[in-house]
Amino acid sequence: MIRRTLLALMMLGLLALAALEPALARRDSQPVNLLEAMATGRVDAVFYGNGDQSVRGRIRRSAFGPEQVYLEPGTQFLAQQEGLQGMTTLGWVPIDLSRHAFAYVTIPAACTDYNLPAPTCYDRMSPVGCPDPRMAALSEHIGRVRPERPVSQIAVWAIANNPAWEDVVGYVEGHAIAETDEQRAEIVAGCRRRAAELLQGAGISPAGFRMFREIVRHDAGAE
Repeated sequence: MIRRTLLALMMLGLLALAALEPALARRDSQPVNLLEAMATGRVDAVFYGNGDQSVRGRIRRSAFGPEQVYLEPGTQFLAQQEGLQGMTTLGWVPIDLSRHAFAYVTIPAACTDYNLPAPTCYDRMSPVGCPDPRMAALSEHIGRVRPERPVSQIAVWAIANNPAWEDVVGYVEGHAIAETDEQRAEIVAGCRRRAAELLQGAGISPAGFRMFREIVRHDAGAE
């Protein structure tokens, strides 16, 4: 009698598990926000700096973790060591965990503190949600149009720090490849204008940012 009862309970358990497996499969196959998956313990992740253009990470899912995760545009990575730049993701970042339980990723990013050094591969980074909807909109737009690096970087700095043009012009000049001072000045001015247009393309008026006010006044006077 006891043996038959145990067998019946075992069969019921197997049937319940079989009924649950398709639901689990459907749940795990749906893309999940990486930050949410980390908060619930379904995914474990560590991140490190990688200079001023990306963040590197190791993502590992649990036994019942999602097969697909993603980072939203504008997700922030905060340096755990004081005195280093934070980073913001550029565009959507999908991460595939369907074939392996772990993945090594390089996340496109831009710095968010113009006057601090970039984090290195030895510096731990902590991800948090985007604190500013304007940054999320700009990041998503950058992911679509993929402008030159200096253009996207100074646009990100405009939202994150609102520096004056004099504070960041040296960075742009350092990326301008030119044979003469005149050519360099033309490249730098074009980069500044394209950064203002990048903000406009993301639905953000450049008039509210210090580095673009001169351009906005010039354009308004020319009308």
